[in-house]
Amino acid sequence: MKKIMLFYPPGRFYQRGEDRSQGNVEQSTATSMRAPNDLGYAAATLKREGFAVFLRDYQTERLHPDDLFADFERENPDGVFVSITNSTIFDDLGLIAELAKRKPGLLVMLKGAIFFDPDHALLDQLDLADATYLIGLESDFTVGRLAKAHFENPAAVPGIRGLLYKKDGGWAKTDFSSWETDLDDLPFPDRSLIRNALYVRPDTGEPQATIATSRGCPSACIFCMTPKISGKKLRLRSPENILAELSECYFTHGIRDFFFKSDTFTFDAAWTKAVCQAILDSPLSGKIRWVANSKVKPLERDTLAIMKKAGCWLVAFGYESGSPETLTRIHKNTTINDNLQATKWAKEVGLRTFGFFLIGLPWEGPEHLEATRKHIFELDNDFLELHIAIPYYGTRLNEIARQEGLIPDTVLGKDYFNAPTVGTKHLSMEEIEAFRKKTLLDFHLRPSYIGRKILQAGGNPKILANYARFGLRLLKNTLLPPKRPRRLTADDAPPHALILGANSDIATALARELAREDKATLTLASRDVERLERTAEAIACDCDARVGVCPFDALDTAGHKAFYESLDPAPDIVVVAFGLLGDQKAGQRDFEAARAVIDTNLTGALSILEIAAAAMERQGHGTIVALSSPAGDRGRKSNYLYGAAKAGLTVALSGLRHRLAKTGVHVVTALPGWTKTRMTAAAPTPKWLTATPQRVAADIRRAIHAGRAVVYTPWYWRPIMALVRALPEKLFVKTNL
Repeated sequence: MKKIMLFYPPGRFYQRGEDRSQGNVEQSTATSMRAPNDLGYAAATLKREGFAVFLRDYQTERLHPDDLFADFERENPDGVFVSITNSTIFDDLGLIAELAKRKPGLLVMLKGAIFFDPDHALLDQLDLADATYLIGLESDFTVGRLAKAHFENPAAVPGIRGLLYKKDGGWAKTDFSSWETDLDDLPFPDRSLIRNALYVRPDTGEPQATIATSRGCPSACIFCMTPKISGKKLRLRSPENILAELSECYFTHGIRDFFFKSDTFTFDAAWTKAVCQAILDSPLSGKIRWVANSKVKPLERDTLAIMKKAGCWLVAFGYESGSPETLTRIHKNTTINDNLQATKWAKEVGLRTFGFFLIGLPWEGPEHLEATRKHIFELDNDFLELHIAIPYYGTRLNEIARQEGLIPDTVLGKDYFNAPTVGTKHLSMEEIEAFRKKTLLDFHLRPSYIGRKILQAGGNPKILANYARFGLRLLKNTLLPPKRPRRLTADDAPPHALILGANSDIATALARELAREDKATLTLASRDVERLERTAEAIACDCDARVGVCPFDALDTAGHKAFYESLDPAPDIVVVAFGLLGDQKAGQRDFEAARAVIDTNLTGALSILEIAAAAMERQGHGTIVALSSPAGDRGRKSNYLYGAAKAGLTVALSGLRHRLAKTGVHVVTALPGWTKTRMTAAAPTPKWLTATPQRVAADIRRAIHAGRAVVYTPWYWRPIMALVRALPEKLFVKTNL
């Protein structure tokens, strides 16, 4: 039996299953990750065609590429199905290239709105050499038949609509002009393969399933991809079919919260009421809660009323703008009064409202933004999101923005909060971003709004905590400057990284990270050169990198200067990863054993650090990373010799960072907690607190790029050690640490 691996790649949080918008969750105000229904549907249809499947959402599980590669090696799939977004496509394709390298002949099916009937100018921007098929139409109807045709009857592939396949050295398209009409024919997403607890209702934190109730949209908004990728005809599932899926979620998976995925849930009032009545007439009545999107027109008050009665607690409206001109020019076919009327009705029947607005359209100036700001406060929704317009490929907005010269480069790799345009004809992007931040802060920090949220929480500490969490996220995203990757070299060329103590597990993992993600040239240094050469050969092969090796002894401080000066080219990054845990009891009995721990972890490290710092100060740039340890935060009887050495290193790094602050040289103190390495193998640690070297390496690399000074890895060691440090001495001495 052939096996297909379906996954969301690791990386930042995006709504990969939302083909029309692919929202950036981390920078939104009040959005949480939704379940990977596209993977669930694909898994169900593949199983129906006789395939074995493996499904995982590496993104939402906060996993590392090495976790993906480990699963890939273990599962050994015959093919992969990957959900791609406009924003993540370059990183996604890099991972695909690695998988294809590991298994030549791998079937690679990439799914995403970006592949809907694309022009060649778009495809030319992408390295698609390792892709077998690009699926742009509704993949849940396609993937099972496609995989079967690929393995059993390749001649049938051109007859499957909505995809691109390779032909004569290029990409050939099948039919993109029609859509499946019987939505009830689809099996439900296979939720037995999905970690449903990861996808939660934002306020309560309880599991929330996504139910796709309809497809297509009769509207013609110039910024939206839905009419293009799902068609302009509204296709509806039957109320009975929707109820069956809701029942499966509730009775089989214990899920009682739902997001009804539909751009137009209230467009057909008779159907909407039939869905609600089906719920009210079923055993689910009074037991489930759900959210739906709605247009402000057409809309009836009694539709909202029966939605509320059937369990709907929140309705989301896409108002888009407070400017009548903008509403007309985006072909929204609504008015300011329509927005006000719909919101008034929703509040009257007891529904909370979520308002979505769009700014930064090509013609907009200060007067348009001010009208939108006024309208936002006038509507006074319970939740608010303010997007910056993205001219996605295939939309009329893209054509207008290009005609006006507002897209200097590519739309790929961008999202609602990191726009690809330079602004509008009348506003810079800096002005648009400043308006967005100020409006969000002014809206959410009103005493009346905060008071309303407290009342809505009803004294529930979990809801209050979640409101506070989203509030902090809002403050972080609006008050802090945007994170921009640091330049690792003076000319933005790939860096040269020197890894000292490169035979350690963390150092090897970090070397792989730098080689794979930053295309770094590596110099690996350690005492055991023979073993180092094997490590270098593996990294060079796996990451297509230039890797050199040389001997280095941390204790030979007299030779450190000559060693460093022999490096050509000079390093842009120096990583001090050597260390000696030692035996605490042996050190108590024999000072020479204690000296070895101190000299390795502190004396040798200080020696090479000062040499590297002086050289980087002269060249005017560079990054120094040294691995210290939380053991240095407070002395414990079990390892105070090692802890003392690491405490000295931490203080030295702090001083070095202070000294080099204005020189262009960045110093990172990395404090890994328990990590599964050879050095710690003899001392078993709690599994749930023990990280992999790959996880630690990824955290360190992110700290390098983010310009962070101190990184505890994993992150939870920072609060753990804060508690340890805060413990009164009278209590601390009674512990058995």
